[in-house]
Amino acid sequence: AAASERRASSAQAVLAVDFSRDSELLVSASQGGTIKVWRVRTGQCVRRFPKAHGQGVTCVAFSRDATQVASGSFDALVRIHGLKSGKALKEMRGHGSYVNDVAFSPDGGRLVSGSSDGTVRVWDPRTCECVAQWKPPQPAAAELSVNTVTFMPSNPAHVLVCNRSSSVHVMTLGGELVQTLSSGKREGGDFVATCVSPLGGWVHCLGEDSHLYTFEVKEGKLQHLLKAHEKDVIGLCIHPHRNLVATWSEDGTLKLWRS
Repeated sequence: AAASERRASSAQAVLAVDFSRDSELLVSASQGGTIKVWRVRTGQCVRRFPKAHGQGVTCVAFSRDATQVASGSFDALVRIHGLKSGKALKEMRGHGSYVNDVAFSPDGGRLVSGSSDGTVRVWDPRTCECVAQWKPPQPAAAELSVNTVTFMPSNPAHVLVCNRSSSVHVMTLGGELVQTLSSGKREGGDFVATCVSPLGGWVHCLGEDSHLYTFEVKEGKLQHLLKAHEKDVIGLCIHPHRNLVATWSEDGTLKLWRS
């Protein structure tokens, strides 16, 4: 039955996934607007939200206790879904374009979202109020899409923002710039995705030039650079407990790197 469920879900392209903190659950989101929660050990679908959004779901994130899932979509909405009730609990409006990433703060008191409208929004997940809205640094004439937002493990009051440029920025929840990590490449090296090591000491960035850039946060310098793939890259992620980075590409390969 679980295998049949997985095959049925493949009829709609999966756009985003996320593991719960204990790795017991996996949430997947589809182009058709459906969200499903799976038990990893058995492959069983334990909860589904068939109409989580009216359009494709671009990002999903578990809360720390795995009782809720936040999602963003092509419909520019951010929603919070309850695993116990199987319903959408909250809806947050305000972004003017696609929501590309969402992240719960470690204490669950804030939810951060990044959008193709170039903004980062900070929400109170209890009241749905937008408590802060700001844009990371960018050229004056440009409006760069915010691709990823990630809380820094070493300081949960800071988020790492990737807005498709050759720099990533550590920002406060109020929008103040703390640190910029830049490759120095002017053309062809814009970052499409980023991730942070489990202890927050390293930031890994995947560039549209198919290179993997690794920065040491303390020094703020680029420490490693390597060619990851031959064709356009799609994304990357990092192991939650070990310094293993995975990258994947349009060349049909997924590679593991010891960082």
